[in-house]
Amino acid sequence: MADRYCDLLIIDDIYPSTFSPFRTLEYNHYMWFFDASILALEGGHLWIENNQLKENIDNAPFVSRYKERILNFREHHNITARLAYVTFLANAHRLLPYFQSRSIPFILQLYPGGTFAIDQEDVDEKLAEVLLSPLCKKVITTQIITRNYIVNKIGCDPAKIEFIFGGVFDSRVEFNFYRDKKFYGIHKDTIDICFVAHKYGNDLTSKGYDYFVRIAKVLSAKFSKLKFHVVGDYSPDDIPLNETADKFIFYSNQSSSFFADFYPGMDAIISFNRPFVLAPGGFDGFPTGACLEAGFRGVANCISDPLELNATFIDGVDLLILDNDFERSVARLSDLIDDPKKLSSLGEGTWQAFHRTMDLDRQLWARTKIIGDELLKHKGLVAVMPAARSTIDSRELNAATHYLQAQISLLEQDVAHWRQISEMLAKGISNRIFEKTKSIVRRYRKNGGRRDYI
Repeated sequence: MADRYCDLLIIDDIYPSTFSPFRTLEYNHYMWFFDASILALEGGHLWIENNQLKENIDNAPFVSRYKERILNFREHHNITARLAYVTFLANAHRLLPYFQSRSIPFILQLYPGGTFAIDQEDVDEKLAEVLLSPLCKKVITTQIITRNYIVNKIGCDPAKIEFIFGGVFDSRVEFNFYRDKKFYGIHKDTIDICFVAHKYGNDLTSKGYDYFVRIAKVLSAKFSKLKFHVVGDYSPDDIPLNETADKFIFYSNQSSSFFADFYPGMDAIISFNRPFVLAPGGFDGFPTGACLEAGFRGVANCISDPLELNATFIDGVDLLILDNDFERSVARLSDLIDDPKKLSSLGEGTWQAFHRTMDLDRQLWARTKIIGDELLKHKGLVAVMPAARSTIDSRELNAATHYLQAQISLLEQDVAHWRQISEMLAKGISNRIFEKTKSIVRRYRKNGGRRDYI
């Protein structure tokens, strides 16, 4: 027997975590908008530990009524729900037997990462199992390549796919470009360029750290006013910095709160991502989460787009696209550094474009509509009858009760009418029979009756 019930059941392997702010933003919104609960899969994920769930919940910066609905999967897996929501392929595939055993329909948010990669046989098998399952009602894609791949390679029904460019990131930050931005020559005497990314093992190329160091060495020889900032678990020993060592500052891994003071002082972020390096077929979204967070605080994005994922931004106005022509990229960056007004103008362009396209409310409500529409499609329970009904169930039950009472009343009236008609037949009064029958037909048409007596 289920110990709880909800309309929407969110299952996640990291939440709650300060190292993954999009989960907090998105899932807390759903808990506010829907009758939703979260099942937390305890364990380790890369650098993030979720073994102390209670401690993580206690320390999470959100209201207590949400904390009460974050449940341990091991103890509360018997929860019943109308619809489930899961992010990343790895989680969906892992949970597929759970959904199947309980006949719970689900929505998958298919971000890059989470074992999703293209042209990999084992991944394709997982994709097919998940996406072609009749329980998978919708799949949210955020990148053009993802949408095209699951249609053309996996055979996913296009009607099942919802494309929302970008991800859920906090655009409602306390930052105004014209008030809070720190400019070279006014608030500081350096032009500050940053690199922000997690380091996976000994890899220095997938996120472009090697490119960043190479760029720094070339630009430092041309401009003395530069400082280079590295956030992530990279160190000066990863790549010899030689004569540029005194221009680098390393910060290690940081939680999201660190960037509120960090990004307003940065002029540009360089991100030269390379697909298929960290893992065969693996790629990052465009722009990356770090680049989005930087852009929301007025940092000019200077980034690569090797898979041509850009769906809306204008090169040179909203951001700067770097490519494999290293000399060309150096020339474009040098042109910006040589003209601080042009650099600040690009930062302003990034800030405006990201708020215009990646606005948090726009991203959240697009997803909320998909979930809401799916909840309203499935009016019957899909699992064991809950001990405590949800708000949607209560409304539906009340409506159904009123409808049934009305139909019973109509049926009782019909019985009385047909009894009268039967008596008329027995007396052979044909005209009155005809008039009474027309009366019944008119009433059924008026009240939307299902039977047609003509």
